[in-house]
Amino acid sequence: MVTNAWTIILAAGEGRRLSSVTQGVPKQFWRLPSGRSLLEDTRDRFAPFSPVSRMLTVVDRTHRRYLASAGVEQPAGMVVYQPLDRGTAVGALLGLTTILATDPDAIVVMTPADHAVAGTAAFRSGLAAGLRHVAATGGIVLFGVEPVAALPDYGWILTGRSAGAPGIRMVNGFVEKPSVETAEHLFAAGGVWNTMVVAARARTLRDLCLRQLPDLALVFARAAALPAAAREGYLQNVYPALRRFDFSHDVLASAHGLQTYVWPVSMGWSDLGTPERLFAWQRRRSAGQSATSAA
Repeated sequence: MVTNAWTIILAAGEGRRLSSVTQGVPKQFWRLPSGRSLLEDTRDRFAPFSPVSRMLTVVDRTHRRYLASAGVEQPAGMVVYQPLDRGTAVGALLGLTTILATDPDAIVVMTPADHAVAGTAAFRSGLAAGLRHVAATGGIVLFGVEPVAALPDYGWILTGRSAGAPGIRMVNGFVEKPSVETAEHLFAAGGVWNTMVVAARARTLRDLCLRQLPDLALVFARAAALPAAAREGYLQNVYPALRRFDFSHDVLASAHGLQTYVWPVSMGWSDLGTPERLFAWQRRRSAGQSATSAA
């Protein structure tokens, strides 16, 4: 198992779709009835692959007030504050720039901070397979999960032939948040949900961003060339003028040569993007805790 990977946790979102449930607290910081936050759960899932020194969390500077209560304070430099939230592609480039300044040969796994996973063992087994493939081939591995319905608010992956390693297949198609009709077609065609967990070498992801979003990538190339002491001031100045970009839609959707590992539906994954999904996850989690207590 690759145990020296870096993990980039993208946690700068505001979670507005769930603000009525979370009382305005972004869902990654909101404490579930268990007393834990989704961000804490995310860190725990990736802990076997990335020691704390290699775990980087990208947040908005307005999130400082949530971090202590969420229990996610890390050593200096491992929480990276964006001056403003400019979307996941911008957050990804900030994280990649930070890591490449320290470790030019880094392997990274990038993940949202606010997803639910019931089957941690299955999750880690798949992640280990993907990271081994990245270490051996230098490819980019997206992680999908078998769907339970034709949901149009998820990204979808169409898988193809084997990529030459157990469980790894080529990506034949990639559709971000399709129409209802297209989602039904993708479901019928054997498409899988895109979890937005991605593994690759850091420089491979940076180079992909350079090809897909050259103007944005140039901003971070300039930041990388600055001494660390000057970099923060530079980013403070340029961030307000940056456009919002989504890593899935603006970077991955038109990329070529991507590969995927597909987790089984039994792993129990959800992006918790609606109140209904959040309530269902709370019920499932409470039932599991009750069963554990009874045992």
